[in-house]
Amino acid sequence: MTEAELKAEKKRLKKEKKRQKKEKKSRKRKDREETDTPIDIDKGTSRPTDEPEPEPKVKRSKKEVVQVSSAPDHTATATDTDTEANKNGKSKFSFPIQHILAPMVGASELPFRLLCRKYGAQLCYTPMMSSAKFSSDHSYRKDEFQTIPEDRPLVCHFSANDPEEFAKAAKLVEDKCDAIDLNLGCPQRTAYVGHFGSYLLEQKDRDLICNIVKKASKEVSKPI
Repeated sequence: MTEAELKAEKKRLKKEKKRQKKEKKSRKRKDREETDTPIDIDKGTSRPTDEPEPEPKVKRSKKEVVQVSSAPDHTATATDTDTEANKNGKSKFSFPIQHILAPMVGASELPFRLLCRKYGAQLCYTPMMSSAKFSSDHSYRKDEFQTIPEDRPLVCHFSANDPEEFAKAAKLVEDKCDAIDLNLGCPQRTAYVGHFGSYLLEQKDRDLICNIVKKASKEVSKPI
């Protein structure tokens, strides 16, 4: 085969490959269109997918229609329920505080707490603070914990894995809050590395948790 014939053959094969590719795309598009358009078996016709299926008609007697339409509406919003409970002098909860701002690292600092109180929060938590740093570092305490008299009731929220450190941190905030909270829920990597939060919930750390709470309860008058 000459060089010219070889070039011609390559050109022909290239065109044939393009043609086959085009046919393949066309077949895929056609198959997709057929799949997206289901067949209405009852009528033997295509029905677009975005068209809702007609609801079956149910024949009802006039008596049934009257009974359905006259049924009482038992739906009520949370506001309706709260209003009714307040009218009766009773609350749905066993304690008077219903709207609580949870502890959020990087969010529930003093300005945000005051904003939430303005719009109905009745109890606020501080962000999670390290009891180890809080009990030993004045600059850490100054940066991480600020409050004012209007910021009450307030719960100070600490991470801890040492009874002495937790008790010392609790003592430092005793006169500035209404309760002290031990973090046993943080699942982050830093909690795993520092061995606090949810990583204290294993059976082997039960005695440690009890000792942390007991020690702080003896040191401060506020609830733990």
